[in-house]
Amino acid sequence: MEQVEQVLTKGKHHRIIDWCWTICIISFVGFLVENSWNVFTAGRLDNRNMHLPFILGYGLAILGVYLFFGTPTDNNGLINISNKSNVVFQYASYALLVMIFICISELIVGNGMELLSNVHYWDFSDIPLHITRYTSILTSCAYSIIITFFMSHIFDRLMTWLSHFDDSGYKIIGFVLFILLALDMIISLDSMIMNKNFNQIWYIQIF
Repeated sequence: MEQVEQVLTKGKHHRIIDWCWTICIISFVGFLVENSWNVFTAGRLDNRNMHLPFILGYGLAILGVYLFFGTPTDNNGLINISNKSNVVFQYASYALLVMIFICISELIVGNGMELLSNVHYWDFSDIPLHITRYTSILTSCAYSIIITFFMSHIFDRLMTWLSHFDDSGYKIIGFVLFILLALDMIISLDSMIMNKNFNQIWYIQIF
């Protein structure tokens, strides 16, 4: 547990409250990304099974990636892939591990929700190189490239910027927002499990 705390705080440079804000920001971006894809494929916007415009799974995915692998350059994670003499290998190994992490996570979440709620949470069956309906090499590779770019070029800058905020309002809002997102995820998933159906609250048909 001490090692996990050391990884997440990186020698106390990364505060827990900054992690709360980062997870919330990524969760909101995830909501926008999914709805953008939803517009492109189905011509509609919807609540993505949540009550709030956040999908906590995206924020938790970034937390998991950092916990296990750190960033492509600092090797601060629980799994060390350091090879500073070969930058290409360093980044390629990082991206490959992230892709595997995404595939496994999607299989666990997708099959878990299907088992509990009899709902096909999402379906990649029409995408080439899919592994069951819940993950595919192409989508996981795309996510991996995006995450690798984010972790190498944006993550540290975002955490450094957030570290400049130290007032009580920033801390209270951050903790409360994170708790609300966690509660929303629990309530929304419980609704799907109990009703054996999607938790659709609203949608806007665009075309």
